[in-house]
Amino acid sequence: MDFLNRHLWLKRALMLLAILLATPFAGYLLLFVEVAGLEMAFSCLLFALKPFFTWVRYQWEIITSTLQAIAKNFHKHLASSPTVYFSHAAGSAAFFAITGVMLVSVAVWLPLFMVGVQYV
Repeated sequence: MDFLNRHLWLKRALMLLAILLATPFAGYLLLFVEVAGLEMAFSCLLFALKPFFTWVRYQWEIITSTLQAIAKNFHKHLASSPTVYFSHAAGSAAFFAITGVMLVSVAVWLPLFMVGVQYV
């Protein structure tokens, strides 16, 4: 920040660039530049962006909580138990060896595997 305080023209140019980029979405900022000045318009732009940042943070929390729930439920799932997984894989391989059709082995074992341990 010390660099921007020493070079005031660069600071103002960056603020003006931010306002010009936001002008198609918030045209009133040009009126603030005309009446109150560049710094006032930039502070109004920051206040206008606050709800957007709040929404982004809320969406991020939803995504992370969903991913945490998926990870937690996967650890409880049948796929995370090696003995059950290997027995299902051996049974599926046996069905495939007997019938020669992968569809039969998948149709018999996959629904039980996907439902989970609570229904088996």
